[in-house]
Amino acid sequence: MEVKDILKRAVKLGACNQSSKATDWRSLVWLFFSPQGIEFCKENNYPSLEMFCNFRDEVRPFGVYVNEDVSFNNKDIALIGNGISDIYYSGVEKAYKVILMHGAFAHIHASNYAVIKVENIGGCFEIINDGTAKVLL
Repeated sequence: MEVKDILKRAVKLGACNQSSKATDWRSLVWLFFSPQGIEFCKENNYPSLEMFCNFRDEVRPFGVYVNEDVSFNNKDIALIGNGISDIYYSGVEKAYKVILMHGAFAHIHASNYAVIKVENIGGCFEIINDGTAKVLL
């Protein structure tokens, strides 16, 4: 499956024609993490888990993990499908994004005034907050 195939299907579902400017996996993932991309994926439950499985190796370098358990610190991340992950956020360097889709589960550890935006599109999560962090749902 190629980037252009994913975008063609998205446009058929109602995505903005401007989304076709994504020409490679990096730009496609950037679009996925954008507010408009998240909104579109939420409304259309797109891409499907099956589609994600077909291009998991291409998107993994850009923070999208499909059917795997991961552990990371201070990283924008998308967890897709079967997996139980531990994600740690600390500090005020930036506001982070966590996207959960298709049954992914995350333990989100938030501390030291971190700001995390959780986009839950059919996943589950647990927040462990030291009391200083802000988690936006």
